[in-house]
Amino acid sequence: MRKLVTLLFTLMLIPGCSNYMELNELGLIIAMGIDVSQEIENGYRVTFQVINPSQLSPTGTPTGIPVSNYTVEGETLVDVYRRASTIIPRNNDVSHLSLVIISEELARKGTNLVFDAFERGKQAKSTFHVFIARGTSAEKVLGVVEPLESNPTKSVISTSENNQKIYGISKITPLHEVIATLSSEGKDLLLPGIKLNKKLTSKNQTDNLNNIKPSVIEVSGLAIFKKDKLVRWYDGEIARNAHLILSEIETTSFPIPCDKKTMTLISKRSKGSIKTLLKPIPTLQVNIAINTEISEMNCTKDLTDKKVLTEIETELEKEIRRQVQRTIEISQSTGTDVFGFGSTLSKENPGYWKKHKKEWKTIFSKAKVEVNVKGSINDSGLVTDPYEPK
Repeated sequence: MRKLVTLLFTLMLIPGCSNYMELNELGLIIAMGIDVSQEIENGYRVTFQVINPSQLSPTGTPTGIPVSNYTVEGETLVDVYRRASTIIPRNNDVSHLSLVIISEELARKGTNLVFDAFERGKQAKSTFHVFIARGTSAEKVLGVVEPLESNPTKSVISTSENNQKIYGISKITPLHEVIATLSSEGKDLLLPGIKLNKKLTSKNQTDNLNNIKPSVIEVSGLAIFKKDKLVRWYDGEIARNAHLILSEIETTSFPIPCDKKTMTLISKRSKGSIKTLLKPIPTLQVNIAINTEISEMNCTKDLTDKKVLTEIETELEKEIRRQVQRTIEISQSTGTDVFGFGSTLSKENPGYWKKHKKEWKTIFSKAKVEVNVKGSINDSGLVTDPYEPK
């Protein structure tokens, strides 16, 4: 009897799931697209992408698009979120939010404290990814269903991750990193851009799914911010080089001249570091060490000759030095220290930083740039010489 009483008493102490809800009662918001309001001055137009659980059931056969988009306008993000209850037929839930897209129009006006609601709120986590919709609205980006990936949220993240691993233009940037950069001294923000590779030919998503050349989401450069405003874009190899400087490249490719033709080296490992030198004149120093292998040759060279390999390494270093120099100069021209030279200086020479931080943008823009590259070739592939057509 005593054991039974003890058991009952223990069960009474165990908390129940008072907030438990069935999956079909929840509106799981997995992405948000934030645009400038079309109707409310200084307001927001927000697209909520809500997952449809019935399309993801392991026992059922999907018969439609796995997500639905709902667009609402309001003065603040919290206001919009609550207004969304007028059209979303389930309880809004952002605990599974994995993506926020901000339109270029809004980013150029200034993000201000748009992220405050996410950081302050109790539901959403600060690990979701942030992107800029380039040349289009966030609403349109979230409205494209691709043949290979019918979930737009997953398509944005997967495409960016794939590019980050193979080439290096994009980089997944979580909210907490965005807020940390915006709140810091001596470093400006870089955010990955995405866009539609072409306009949709029809409002009917089925037409895009059946198109052999569909409209798809494309990684498109890096947005350069000055404080909270987008001021310019890095594109192509220049965007890639930004991540090379920041030591955020997994692997990438470098076409270089070869007897009036071209050969391609791919990086296997790379490490970038920065330093701000003050004497004799302020100098922004970039040091890059990169290990590569030869992946393609459109010319004839004796790769068994160490002298030839040294010449190729010298050409590689020259090309990287040129590209990185250009990347830094673009940052200087806009007065945006996206690499954190000022932040590094504040740690290495806090006295100088405290005295000159208010004029750092001017010092940074006029500073000399010094780029040091050490390149090496560790592998020439499975063959030493390319085949020769007869």
